[in-house]
Amino acid sequence: MTNKYIEDVINTLKKLDLKSVEAAAEIAADTVARGGIIHTFGAGHSGSVALEGFHRSGAFAAIDAVLDPALQFQNGARAGTEAERTEGYILPIIKKHIFTSGDCMIIVSNSGRNPAGVDAALYASGRGCKVIVITAYAAQKDSGSRHSSGKKLADCADVILDNLAGRDEANITLFDNKKFGPVSTVTGAALINAVFFRAAERLLARGIKPDVYSSSNAGGDDGNAVIEQKYAGKIKHL
Repeated sequence: MTNKYIEDVINTLKKLDLKSVEAAAEIAADTVARGGIIHTFGAGHSGSVALEGFHRSGAFAAIDAVLDPALQFQNGARAGTEAERTEGYILPIIKKHIFTSGDCMIIVSNSGRNPAGVDAALYASGRGCKVIVITAYAAQKDSGSRHSSGKKLADCADVILDNLAGRDEANITLFDNKKFGPVSTVTGAALINAVFFRAAERLLARGIKPDVYSSSNAGGDDGNAVIEQKYAGKIKHL
């Protein structure tokens, strides 16, 4: 038995650019090594990818997700879309998080054209942070910016990770030229976790054991509590 969607996901994953993953992993490893924080942000479905590494088993503790209910569709999908397209909306939210020049930021946006992502990237880079972007690069190149600066996320990035999703976030035509079966969340999650995994390997090669959460459902509560205390003053949503 075969499944066309699963086959498409597997084939897309195999085409991801691992050189860009290595470049992003070096930034993430350097950040953790110097005691910095990896900030993540995404709006809408991209927020699922941004949440991949935040406070979960098998991931760095030094990850700070920039969260907002409206941008996660909790106030309605249309309202969330409007918020993402409103220039300046993210600034009072992101300013509640602690950024230092020793940090980096990973921003996820398929289109890369909306003001929330661009504002977040400009804010982070303005504080000396390296910016890593996960986006559908081919689609982004063919679209115009909605930000007054004329910039898209790729213009603000130190490293671009291409999720290989098209403009419609899906690659299979189902009917009436409509694309179906989005891959952007799957490939985006694979990219961000690949970056974290390679960063961890790099840190171990330097003799550094990073703080990593264990599953609270498998006896990790006590160890996690110690880690949480260490990062309580650096990560907003602990």
